[in-house]
Amino acid sequence: MSKLRVGAIGCGDHDKDRGPDGFAMAWRHGEGYEKLTDQVEIVACADIVDKNARAFADRFGATAVYEDYKTMLSDADLDMVSVCTWMHLHAEMVISAAEAGLKAIHCEKPMAATWGDAKRMAAVCEEYGVQLTFNHQRRFGAPVVIAKQLLEKGEIGELQMLQYSGGNMYDTGTHFIDMLSFFNGEVPAKWVIAQIDYREPNLIFGADHEGQAWASWEYENGVMGMAACGPGASIVGATNRIVGTKGVIEIGVTGERSIPLRIKRDGDPDWEDLDT
Repeated sequence: MSKLRVGAIGCGDHDKDRGPDGFAMAWRHGEGYEKLTDQVEIVACADIVDKNARAFADRFGATAVYEDYKTMLSDADLDMVSVCTWMHLHAEMVISAAEAGLKAIHCEKPMAATWGDAKRMAAVCEEYGVQLTFNHQRRFGAPVVIAKQLLEKGEIGELQMLQYSGGNMYDTGTHFIDMLSFFNGEVPAKWVIAQIDYREPNLIFGADHEGQAWASWEYENGVMGMAACGPGASIVGATNRIVGTKGVIEIGVTGERSIPLRIKRDGDPDWEDLDT
């Protein structure tokens, strides 16, 4: 099988401090593709800042550099593209890539700035037979994988509740809500009640984010969900908590010391820290 020809849209400034104004996520994608050298090759990249595109090309061996991503889609003979721009640009870029005949699109999260754009992206990719994925890679991290294995082995009994806490729900929160879905076998939610507080401006990658948020929901299989973001995050005390009928698993425990993963089974007097 021939290698997939990959392009990157939005290279970013790798030398700039990473933060809410930029993260150069294409470089993280590039590092991932480098580990698949027998399957893919990065052949092109596009960025509206020429020096950013050329720096990316020099690092990852792309032979074609573009300022206009649509020109890259039409001229570079790509099989796949990574979309690594701010989310208000995702819909236009994903739809353009699908219409250009690519086989797959791997897009940064969050999916889109609006629910309507998210639905359009999914519908167009389905129409053109394009595999559309999003960069919720944290479910492959060791603490998450081990927690899932413990849950499936029945170490804490039957799953009852999943909880998330963090700085925000819209950006980093999408990772952890995805993890909760992973733990519950991708079962959809039946209902959701949620509220956000946005009294102070809070821009991350050009998009408005809440200062504080709270959500409660029920999955179709009866498992409950809860999320607390901002100042109320301390209510949960861990990035993810998995509550069963016979115990609790916590991932990313906050407090006096950082604990990647721990478990407390019914009848145990203390928590057991797990090696990850």
